[in-house]
Amino acid sequence: MAEMSSSSKKIVAIVLSLCIVLTVIASTGIFYVPGFSEILGTNKARDLGVKADPAKFNALLARENVKLNGPASDFDLTATIQYGPAAPMDATVTSEELTSLMQATNNEKGPLKNMQIKLGSNNQLEMSADADLQKLGYPVSGPVYLKGTLEKAGPGSVRMKVSEGSFGLIPIPGDMLKQGENGLQQQVNRQLSAMPGMRIDALSIENGQLHYSGAFPQSATA
Repeated sequence: MAEMSSSSKKIVAIVLSLCIVLTVIASTGIFYVPGFSEILGTNKARDLGVKADPAKFNALLARENVKLNGPASDFDLTATIQYGPAAPMDATVTSEELTSLMQATNNEKGPLKNMQIKLGSNNQLEMSADADLQKLGYPVSGPVYLKGTLEKAGPGSVRMKVSEGSFGLIPIPGDMLKQGENGLQQQVNRQLSAMPGMRIDALSIENGQLHYSGAFPQSATA
């Protein structure tokens, strides 16, 4: 076999270096690199095995007697929503129902698209989504994964703890995890505080289901 010339070796070294750089960039999931992102699986959110179903979303609203005045896509996580009076509610919700709810309300306009929520036990849950945080002032977009707990903090608020997270294949540093945890908790509690008469008596996650009892608005307008 003929030995490569010096110039050929340089070209090979440059190509290999470029491949390594593209692989590292693609592995973060924050940037889309054609070909590399598909191979590494970082061009889309992590699959938690939970499937969204519009029929389950509609059935959930009907079962809990909640009416949305407007298209579901108007009720994303950053929307300004006017809520109607609260009424007593005792609900048990599955991973599939929560996932269907979040995708129906966020896939078009929300900052977290194609969201999957997998409920566990001891108040633990996992979440994956295609994040686009431009609207929230963060120049970040790409697949995100979070694992943590959700529990009652008070009669009108929840507490969220994020124990693990990643952008693509890259683990999120602890300080950024804390920022994300605070941001998510504030966003959720902001929505809860806007619900007149909303009350949390009990909130728990066990055996892949979320159980909530208290009082919850029966209508919402975006």
